[in-house]
Amino acid sequence: MIQFTYESENDEEAVENLLDLVFSPTRFNLSSYSLRIKVPKIRTLCYIVKNSNGSIIGVIRNWPILIGDRKKLSLLMGPIAVHPTFQGEGLGAYLINKSIKEAKKYGWERAILIGDINYYKPFGFYQQNKNKIGFPPPTDPKRVLLIELQKNSFKGVTGIVQKF
Repeated sequence: MIQFTYESENDEEAVENLLDLVFSPTRFNLSSYSLRIKVPKIRTLCYIVKNSNGSIIGVIRNWPILIGDRKKLSLLMGPIAVHPTFQGEGLGAYLINKSIKEAKKYGWERAILIGDINYYKPFGFYQQNKNKIGFPPPTDPKRVLLIELQKNSFKGVTGIVQKF
């Protein structure tokens, strides 16, 4: 039986081990991680998946970020990871959809993630046409994906993504 639940402090080590397995410990060198240092994740938007043995096999986390000089509060979605043995079973999709739905419920207006447009487009993510929103280097601008959790929430939002 698969169980979806909120991530708790007790899950921290197992989640970090899963993230190391999926992304390798070099993940800390990614620009998105620089935005998470000493910033508390949004606990009500961090979910895990446990298998019947109680092992964590999936996770999604969300973090607050600011965009531009006007410091528009936004979500940084991710990391999103599923244990390789369970990939392709829809667990990642469930976590993403759950996160989007709950973020809307809690009143979040917009979210950004770094990822592959071919995977994330079905969830409503899109690439920006012009680089109005910059992400700290090193980040391929084509991998900066946006989703409007409220209609037109990226209208007029420009600048560099920065730590909350």
